[in-house]
Amino acid sequence: MLTVFGLALFAFFFFGMQRVQACRWRYLAESYARDAGARLGERKMRSVVLIGLGGFNSVKGITTIGVHTNGVSLRVMPIFSLFHEPLFVPFGDIRGWRTTWYLDARSSELHLRRAPDVKIVLPEEDAEWIRSHAGSEMMLRDTRPPGGNVGRGWHVFSLVHCVFGLFAVLVVIAMLIGR
Repeated sequence: MLTVFGLALFAFFFFGMQRVQACRWRYLAESYARDAGARLGERKMRSVVLIGLGGFNSVKGITTIGVHTNGVSLRVMPIFSLFHEPLFVPFGDIRGWRTTWYLDARSSELHLRRAPDVKIVLPEEDAEWIRSHAGSEMMLRDTRPPGGNVGRGWHVFSLVHCVFGLFAVLVVIAMLIGR
């Protein structure tokens, strides 16, 4: 009996955490949930970051981005797609800006007209690929996003981590030399 209770508790917390992690995707799905059908092209195993509603989450390496004649689709790999419906966003609903979210690559922040509280951040090469299929329907600008660059906190966080790491290494070296 205790095993059944433990398994039920594990399932409750596991699926509950999956649902909480998908809150930003579900917010986008309220406006953009639908399967778009046949794609002109697709990129598999791409990374996407969703920012908004008091936080962010990364859908790293499990997203498929597809381009269609009139929009872009986002799908999460089937084994990870619990609470992640396929999305289709018309090109006309997308405005994009260059930003600095990723530390190791340039990125773009996409604002969606019908879901203003969640921004999508993806590598700049993916945003350019989408824009190349959208033509003049999608705006992608070199200026700063209206709310400022979302990635600056990560740069400060990384710098602080490096400084503390270096300090810890120096303390360990000093302790070893002092013996």
